[in-house]
Amino acid sequence: NRIKWCHGDLHSGNIFLAGKKIYIFDCIEFNERFAIQDVASDVAFLAMDLEFHGKKKFAELFVEKYLAETGDQDAAKLLIFYKCYRAFVRGKISSFQNKKSEARKYFGLARNYAKNL
Repeated sequence: NRIKWCHGDLHSGNIFLAGKKIYIFDCIEFNERFAIQDVASDVAFLAMDLEFHGKKKFAELFVEKYLAETGDQDAAKLLIFYKCYRAFVRGKISSFQNKKSEARKYFGLARNYAKNL
């Protein structure tokens, strides 16, 4: 069962590295509806964010390690959908904030993911 209490906002801006320690912060604790979700959605969010920032190899490695550790091959089939969804949402938020070039980049990423659905 992949439906769990998740981070809900797992992107590189909410991760801090200090030596060999990884700190993940700013999770969605205030709204159970947003926090309880498919773990694959959190995995896809970070993978999409890494790709957005030009770190496609890190995204691929992260997904590869997640799938190897969990053995959850069903999640692999959903990741492209969740990446598309997360890229679209980030594009929408960027649009609301009048960050036009960022929004275009997110929407372009979402469009590329959608082609593979």
